[in-house]
Amino acid sequence: MNMKKTQYALASALSTLPFAASAADLPVKAPAVAAPYMPLWTGFYAGVNLGAISERSSASTFVPSVASANNFCLAFVCSLDPSQTATGVLGGLQIGYNFQSGNIVYGVEADFGLSSAKNNSTTFTNGYHWSANTGIDALGTARLRLGYAFDRALVYATGGLAYAKVRDSYQGDIGYTWTSTGWRAGYTVGGGLEYAFAPKWSAKAEGLYYDLGSKDHVSTGTGLFGLAAVGIHDHMTGAVVRLGLNYLFH
Repeated sequence: MNMKKTQYALASALSTLPFAASAADLPVKAPAVAAPYMPLWTGFYAGVNLGAISERSSASTFVPSVASANNFCLAFVCSLDPSQTATGVLGGLQIGYNFQSGNIVYGVEADFGLSSAKNNSTTFTNGYHWSANTGIDALGTARLRLGYAFDRALVYATGGLAYAKVRDSYQGDIGYTWTSTGWRAGYTVGGGLEYAFAPKWSAKAEGLYYDLGSKDHVSTGTGLFGLAAVGIHDHMTGAVVRLGLNYLFH
């Protein structure tokens, strides 16, 4: 009786071997691995920026081509240099659109910000005082961008139009006075690095150089021997370094 039970148990065990072998031969499915996030830069974006601005008013005196009984510049004023630099904080908004072809990213961007950059100074030369007031109240740009995307990072160059509301004035105790507060336009070039840290968010660091062109100003004041014509050549340039945050609409 025990012999029969043993034979029956052995037969049952042997009968399960093919099924066990078949189960062991089944392929094991590997656990799913999430694909790395690859940003798509194409589309609209908008954001905010904050940084520092430095504005340089490079001024030099010259002999004006106007009739004068006493051209003061020939004797004294042409030795003056009323140039000065104004620094401050610049903050504002930006909006743009990108196109992407492989790793190449290109598009347009416009921004506008308010500035605290201003400076007042007084120069004393050859017995005469000169006061200068310069600064930037607002700065905007409209630029093209061209970059190369490395996974989540985008390195780009940029350039285009720059425009600003400036404050710019000179006054001397010889009677020369010139004041200008208004808009001037020029160009800007620069570059930056942008990083997509989330599917719809990116942060950037950017540097720009801008040139708002030159203006000549001539005024007739009172010299040692009567009227004196004085001329100033003023060239306004500057630089911006800022951080930005963008929301990507894609």
